[in-house]
Amino acid sequence: MSFEAYLNCFEDGEESYFPTSILEEAFAPFITRRETEFSCWVITYDDTSSADLYLNLDPGDASQCSGFTIARPPDNPRLHDALWKILRVTNSVVYCAGGCQPFVGRRETMPHLNSDMVEALGTPVVVSSGGEVKDWRERS
Repeated sequence: MSFEAYLNCFEDGEESYFPTSILEEAFAPFITRRETEFSCWVITYDDTSSADLYLNLDPGDASQCSGFTIARPPDNPRLHDALWKILRVTNSVVYCAGGCQPFVGRRETMPHLNSDMVEALGTPVVVSSGGEVKDWRERS
């Protein structure tokens, strides 16, 4: 698995959880396979555009997750829109491989982030659309 992008949720500086149903809504109807053994969902947009989402499920409640890693993210506007939808309703931040500045979907998320993460990776940028998510990913 190659690390491409990682979404993580925080509450008051600590890792937090949000309902997995938020992911269901954001990626429906593109979830084509679920590998429960690996907590992996395969997202397929077309014959050449798919990705694996490795979910970080709450060990005590699989209906909650703290985020996910996206392996082989396609350059597809539907992926960027799904990320933006998740960022708009959770206190989550997206990190991309290659030194791209982290990003969040709303300013209210900033106080919830882990200060060590911000110090190490930089202050996230607030994005306001799926197009901006695409722009930030392309810079990485």
